[in-house]
Amino acid sequence: MIRTALVGMLVCASASLADNGRKDERLAPGPSAVVVPMRQTLVGWGVTGLKPREVGRIYWELIPTTEVLVRVVPIGPEGKPVRVNLIFHAFFPGRAERDPYSGLPRWPEGRPSRLAVMAQAFPLTFTIPELSLRLTLDGTAIDLTAPGSRYRNVPCLITTDDCAPDGVEADLDPSVLESMIAARTVQGQALGFPFELTKADQEALADFAARIGLTRK
Repeated sequence: MIRTALVGMLVCASASLADNGRKDERLAPGPSAVVVPMRQTLVGWGVTGLKPREVGRIYWELIPTTEVLVRVVPIGPEGKPVRVNLIFHAFFPGRAERDPYSGLPRWPEGRPSRLAVMAQAFPLTFTIPELSLRLTLDGTAIDLTAPGSRYRNVPCLITTDDCAPDGVEADLDPSVLESMIAARTVQGQALGFPFELTKADQEALADFAARIGLTRK
């Protein structure tokens, strides 16, 4: 049975495209922030329990919108993980169809209305050099937070006097995502930290792109 919270409900589920479409379905009560569309990307990935490189979805029933997402933790110059999460989101507005057997919302079909990527620092990261997100794909630079770009700073979940933004979210053109998947090297700077994506990260992005209808796996 789908659990319903006082202020609404969200459904979290994940699936590996390499696992013949079998799904690991999970349910979780939705936070009060779900009633505000701009809060989607602030709380979405944190409530799913998704592992890095695992493609999942959230159905925000009060909006209503289905969010498909994947999180990667890039490595730094020394080969160690950078203290930054890169979360790729795709949004499908409208009520989701229900599976007649489980009653759970189905995975969305078609292409998303919006595609975005968020760089968010790990908890207890006390110094963030800058609120920016830049990519370098096979030597070609792409600044997602350049003047005129569509991006915003990610505020703290709990506002306090000493609270400061701990991330940025930028709109992502589908062609850039496709280039990230096909590139020989994917490097950049997230919040001022240099990073590089591994082949496993690129494969996870390929799974994500296939799931949201941009490419075929």
